[in-house]
Amino acid sequence: VRSSIPALGVSGGAVRQFSSEAPAAANTDPAVKVQGVSAEDLESNPNLASFFAANFEDDKASEDDADDEDELFLAMMGGAAAAEDAEEQQAPPAAAQEAAAPSAATVPLPAIDDALAARNIRPLASFLRSRESEDGTRACNALREVHRQIPGVIYGSDPTKDIFSKDYESNVTVKTPWNQIQRELDRYHHGFESRVYELTVYKDEEAALANDGSNYLYKQLVRPANMQRHPIQNKIYCVNFLRYHPGRPIRIPIRFINEEESPALKRGGYIVPINKTVECIVEDGAVIPESIDLECTGLQLKAKLRLDNLYFPEGVRPSGRVKDDHLVGIIYGKTAGEDEEDAATEEEAAA
Repeated sequence: VRSSIPALGVSGGAVRQFSSEAPAAANTDPAVKVQGVSAEDLESNPNLASFFAANFEDDKASEDDADDEDELFLAMMGGAAAAEDAEEQQAPPAAAQEAAAPSAATVPLPAIDDALAARNIRPLASFLRSRESEDGTRACNALREVHRQIPGVIYGSDPTKDIFSKDYESNVTVKTPWNQIQRELDRYHHGFESRVYELTVYKDEEAALANDGSNYLYKQLVRPANMQRHPIQNKIYCVNFLRYHPGRPIRIPIRFINEEESPALKRGGYIVPINKTVECIVEDGAVIPESIDLECTGLQLKAKLRLDNLYFPEGVRPSGRVKDDHLVGIIYGKTAGEDEEDAATEEEAAA
């Protein structure tokens, strides 16, 4: 048992102190061997003394074996402590390691063209991920926990750049700094996957830190897709990127406006959403909206909200897969008769 303790990482400072006085005192007391017998009894009774000599003659050998085991244990613990001290002396301090390696958290946002910014497209940075050494469960877990980077894949077609999804080389494995993804999630929440970004892919962190506008491998318009989270800890596990080009459908969230102008909603009614997004086509050069507005002015109880209640900005139209009777939601609530019955019930209870 003692020989296995150094393998568990017990330090030399935690070694217990051994004392030879306590065992010696315990072994000279005959009451330890036979209850009720004292040293005076052994001196006065020769038969009892011969009995002890015949049955407990191995006590000295046991004490010597215990001492040998203690010395071996101390020697092994001393060797383990010396090895740990040598490793600590050889290993550079953690602060020096962090200073030597660039951190993904310090990578600045890449510059973006004014024309793209005017179309409500934001920048995002990512790094190329090796298919040989940074692929698989263990390697991806190390990326998340140690390097704070989220693995993902750039996939899909882009006819404007002659990229087609049927080609295997069109799938590019990348790793995105966690802080960049979390910043966008904090800003847009559930609308994160409905936005378009200009993703700048760098070879490594050093190229990104240079930030001179020429060290990147390539840039691509993308839309975040297939974001996965840990089922318990809610940590981000994976974020893929679908290549975007004008004409590709994109699902945009629906936002309710002027709810205070609806008689049904003013009386305590509420909207039960059926579809929270609508698939749209954004023309080239048009601004990509953050949401599609639904006008609530004049809506009555049990009204069904459909496609004709939505206001599409200029250059944005519903996709061909969206039907004309596309149901957005239904207004539910109490009728005027139910309100009067509730008021009467409250008056009776008060009386």
